[in-house]
Amino acid sequence: MDDNTQPHRTLAVEELLESEDITRMDWPTYSPDLNPIEHVRDALGRRIAARLHLPENTQQLKQMVIEEWALLPQEMWHQLVLSMRRRCEATIAVRGGHIPY
Repeated sequence: MDDNTQPHRTLAVEELLESEDITRMDWPTYSPDLNPIEHVRDALGRRIAARLHLPENTQQLKQMVIEEWALLPQEMWHQLVLSMRRRCEATIAVRGGHIPY
């Protein structure tokens, strides 16, 4: 499942899905994004941007992401899990429209 955005439709993604025999679910464009990983990506990005030395290449970036991932507080993960009910209820209330998460 993806939201039909361009990064999800690259040739590399298509080839990976095909090689793993993964069938893509039909999903409307601009559908509500309830995936809490977006918040994790944001937190990782902010943590990496706050470092004294920014990555100079993809290998350094990968290493920084791995390091920062391990340092993310368990409470953040816990709160993201607990937020799912509210996210779903908010999405239902606006009939699939925008929600402030």
